[in-house]
Amino acid sequence: MKHLRLFEYVDAVVKAGSIRRAAESLYITPSALDRRIQQIEEELGTQIFERHAKGMRLTAAGEIFLDYVRRHIADLDRVRSEIEGLKGLRQGHVSLVASQALAMDFLPHQIRAFRQRHPGVSFTVRIADRGEALKTLMAFEAELAIVVFPKMSSEMLQLIMIAQPVIALMSNRHPLASRDSVRLSECLNYPLVLPDASLGVRELLEPMLVRRTNKAQITAETNSFELMRGLLQDHQSIGFQIGISSTRAFEENTIVSLPIDRRDVPTVPLICAQLRGRTLSVAAARFADQLTHCLDEMDLAR
Repeated sequence: MKHLRLFEYVDAVVKAGSIRRAAESLYITPSALDRRIQQIEEELGTQIFERHAKGMRLTAAGEIFLDYVRRHIADLDRVRSEIEGLKGLRQGHVSLVASQALAMDFLPHQIRAFRQRHPGVSFTVRIADRGEALKTLMAFEAELAIVVFPKMSSEMLQLIMIAQPVIALMSNRHPLASRDSVRLSECLNYPLVLPDASLGVRELLEPMLVRRTNKAQITAETNSFELMRGLLQDHQSIGFQIGISSTRAFEENTIVSLPIDRRDVPTVPLICAQLRGRTLSVAAARFADQLTHCLDEMDLAR
């Protein structure tokens, strides 16, 4: 499988952007790595990289070859996983990309539950915005995506979609904190800490905020929910997330969540998806089954 090692060299150079940095990650010398890349180019009869003072950049031919490389690496990972699956899934690996809103409670709980049954399976989880999530799937850098308000494409195969309510976050000492739910108009009476444009919740809220520009008091915009929760400690500000991100940890950290009346803000789609045409590894397929089952139960419980 020497050719697969060469594929890994190409992939490493693309990710690192230079021969030197890629060589460091591969634990070989830069000169040896450069010779391997030149060997591939000689066999293909064309350059796959443009060499610049600041690093390496793929040519048009290189883009085509990189897609071929990543498909073969993914196929090998799947074959290895299927072989392990014959042994009862004692080993395996799951790579996924997810929205930040799922990082605090939902995904950690799902991964812990899966590893209790399959302790030999490891995970790579990339937290990304909804546009980057699709790119990550298409680059074969993740097998699964679980994303809020995703940018859909014909390349993405939807495994399940559920609707999630938008919630208001605030300090447990906020004047509205004792309410069972709130209206958006009530939230606008207080300083707002908004998700930035890279997050799906902001796209949903934007039309409502535009109609109330004169009333909204926007004090901060951020792509970090951790920062948002920190800014809410002034006991006056209000932030926004989706329902699946509302966890017991909020209460432990003195932050509470309240549903927003659905007459004011519609629900947000949350999907679990894979790249169309890609066969998942055994471990990823089983984890996808667990995710879809859990999400389906959540949807039925609403």
